[in-house]
Formats: sequence, structure tokens, C-alpha cells
Amino acid sequence: MICPTCGGECVQPAGKVIDEIFGMYMACSSCQPEPFFNKSAPFHEKIGSESGRCKKCGRRHIDFVMGNVLAMLKEDGFFPEESSLKEVGTPLIAFGFQVPYPPRLGKKSLVLIMDSVTKELAGKIVAGIPEVKGVIKRKGLQSQSIGILDTGATPHTYELLAGCDVRCDVVSSIFGELCIYKNQSRIHIEFNNSKIQKLEGLYLGGEFDNSVVLDGFCGPGTLGLLSVAGGARKVIFNDAWLPALRNTILNIRVNSGILGVDIESENCGQNKLIGDEPVLVAKGGGKAEILVYHADIRKLDMEVKDCDICLIDTFPSVNPAGFISLCREMAKKVMVI
Repeated sequence: MICPTCGGECVQPAGKVIDEIFGMYMACSSCQPEPFFNKSAPFHEKIGSESGRCKKCGRRHIDFVMGNVLAMLKEDGFFPEESSLKEVGTPLIAFGFQVPYPPRLGKKSLVLIMDSVTKELAGKIVAGIPEVKGVIKRKGLQSQSIGILDTGATPHTYELLAGCDVRCDVVSSIFGELCIYKNQSRIHIEFNNSKIQKLEGLYLGGEFDNSVVLDGFCGPGTLGLLSVAGGARKVIFNDAWLPALRNTILNIRVNSGILGVDIESENCGQNKLIGDEPVLVAKGGGKAEILVYHADIRKLDMEVKDCDICLIDTFPSVNPAGFISLCREMAKKVMVI
């Protein structure tokens, strides 16, 4: 599959990723021990692009990679000598799951979100440190959600300065694993198992069996795809943020071999980033019927009715109460996730 950002091979089918994920970040028998760097203390180690690299597997402990980045920032006079590792930024592994040990990183396996960096330095980091896939500059507060809070709000996004921002989270549930790819400069960063547990409750209660599910605020499609895995016969994805829907369509394709569904037609090339009246941007089929809408959910009832379950998953700062009665006009059951 072609990566939507860099045109490379960043995007792999879900089956391949899941087969490889649990050994992807493990140390081999020749890897150096844990370096035990103090991440909060001033960091004075002189680390280059080969420091800490295993001669057998070619990977490095994540702390060596972050130390390499910090050393480069200091060399350019961008960070003071007393800076610590934790000041560099937020490291996101390219294929994310709950790694029970510090990851050992190979080529293009880390996306960095940084508060302080220039475009020139970001390019230097991506070119000079093999493990770094992309550098994103954070805008605003860390607590601000990426995307839109409402259709009348100004979108909040980060800026991709260099490399590629596409990364994947492997999502696990009692009905299987899925891969959820995201353009991380335009999609909210989230790790929330409680949402999956609520879907598992629906599954164990048999409520997905032969049901029609509306994922009303679908983001990159996680809950809707899990609904397909849980046995829904039809899933309707909707979001007002077009970049999220582009990731949803990508994720349907990526997981098609696992779910038995695929996109049959797509019209996601429109330039309107924020949805208003419903536009059907993709549909698919297979074991379940798939519809993908770009719409303000307050107008979605113009096209969508008679669903069995509507899932409401808003950003943490948005009160979902105002959408419950609205969604009850489209679905028999409304669940706030």
C-alpha cells in the first residue's frame, strides 16, 4: 500500500503488522543492556548516529535515539547544554502497542512531536538519525485535541516539518486485533482501553449480531471497525473532519484481510475540510456493508435512519450530552464511549 504522506511503504496490511509486532522492538541476544540514562537530569553524553547500535540487529535503545536528537540540537545551539532527555519531545513509535519493555528501534520507527524545533533542524534530524521517521511541531497546549471540536470551530493541527507523520496503533480486543493508521499531525493522539471495553460489553451481550451501527464521530475509524469485527452487518462511519475520514478509508483497506470488507468506491478528494450536509465519500462491502459520510452529525439524519446502535465518542473537552437526543432520532440505542 502507498503511504498517503511520503508515498513509501509506511503502510502495511494489518495481518503482516500483527504477525511481526511482538518481536518488532525486542532486544536481540547481542543488544547492549539498558543504558539507564536519567531522563530528568542534564544530559551531557556525546551521542552520534552509531552510538549504542547493535552490531547484529542494527537497532538502538530508544534512549540512545533521543540522546542523539538532543546532541544534535545542542550542537546547533538550539538547546542549552543543561537540557535533559525529557525536554526533547514526545516520542511515538511507528507501530504502537503496549510494549512491556523499552523499545529497540530500527530504521524509520519513531515519529517525534517537539515543542521547540525549526524546519531546518527537523530536516537535519530526519536525514541524520536513521530511526527518526518524521518530526512534527506541536502547536498550542499539549492538552488541546488535534482536529475540530465543532463544525464552527477553527481546526487545531500540528505541523509536519520533515519526513512522514503516518504511524499505526495496534488495537486489541476480545474479538481480535486491528491496525489503525493516523496522520499524527492531523489526528488526535489517544490510548484509551476503556472505550474498547465498552464495545466488548456490547459484543458479549450479543448486541452487534446482525446490527446496524453508526460511529458518529469516527475519527480514524477505530470503533466502527471493531463493530465490524464484532459482527455488525452494516457500519456507518461519520466525521466532520475530512483528514479523519481519509484515515478511516485507509484503515478499512488495511484491515480488509482480517475483517472481510473492503472499499468499493471512494470520492474523498474534495477540498472542504469541515463537513456540513452529508456527503457520502466512500462505500464498501463484503461481510458487512460500509458507508462513510462527511457531515455535521446534526444534519446526518438527512441520510441516516433506523440504526440499532449509535456510538458517540467526542473529544474529552466536549460534552456529549447535547448529541444524545439528536442521535436517538437515528438509532434505537445510543452509547457514549
